Amino acid sequence: MIHVAVCGTGRASMELIRAIKENEDFEAVAAFCRPGSLKAGKDIGALAGVGDTDVEYVELTDAGVIFAHTKIDVAIDFSTPETSKCLLNACFKHGIPCVICTTGFTDEEIEFLIRQTRAKKAGVVYAPNVTIGVNVLISLLKAVAKTLPQFDYQITEIHHSRKLDRPSGTAKRIADTLEDALKQDGSVPINSVRAGGYVGIHEVTAAGDYERLTLTHESFSRRAFADGALVAAKYVINRIGWYYMEDVLNIDLILTKSQASNLKSRMEK
Repeated sequence: MIHVAVCGTGRASMELIRAIKENEDFEAVAAFCRPGSLKAGKDIGALAGVGDTDVEYVELTDAGVIFAHTKIDVAIDFSTPETSKCLLNACFKHGIPCVICTTGFTDEEIEFLIRQTRAKKAGVVYAPNVTIGVNVLISLLKAVAKTLPQFDYQITEIHHSRKLDRPSGTAKRIADTLEDALKQDGSVPINSVRAGGYVGIHEVTAAGDYERLTLTHESFSRRAFADGALVAAKYVINRIGWYYMEDVLNIDLILTKSQASNLKSRMEK
């Protein structure tokens, strides 16, 4: 049984609590909210609609006390950058690995967190989009960009109207991947749309003079985020270092082995 501390009170966190309740490999044993939150002291199961769990939200300022007196194997965070940084400090102090699914960090903040994680010899999975499908998309884009370096690339991301950060963390990760594969100095343009109740769409267009290739990933349920977070949580336990979902899923190695297998098969014919 993997004992989980949940951080965050939004819709993704509620979906995570429901996913943990339905998964016999996991148990939510602690939950944190920001200081002053109206959800402090309320049962997480009741808030998530799965019945009382005897686990109540605690203000994050008390995380150290909870970590010191509760067996916790991993923390999963769907909150805000400021809250995430406070949670990580507590995790570093008590040797608890963490999965950060929060978006909105600046590049400088990410660089600082990477340095801190390595200095503290901690284990962190940073997954601004923790869904399995979008991380497969990111790995595929490496091959696309290297094969079609002469094409022009555009990214469009669409999220619900209440999402504050733009562009999304996933869109920035996609852009970084493309720019690295293309070895170009300029930035790949990102178009951000905030409207209605979209959970999340990321579309990448590669356009040449006479043809176009479009790859799209859509999350239509937050359960995709919750399930991905649990996969990452299993991975990071007993590991040291800063990881991405590509590391968790080992996609690049799978694609490389598949290509090698296909080549060997053709040569043997």
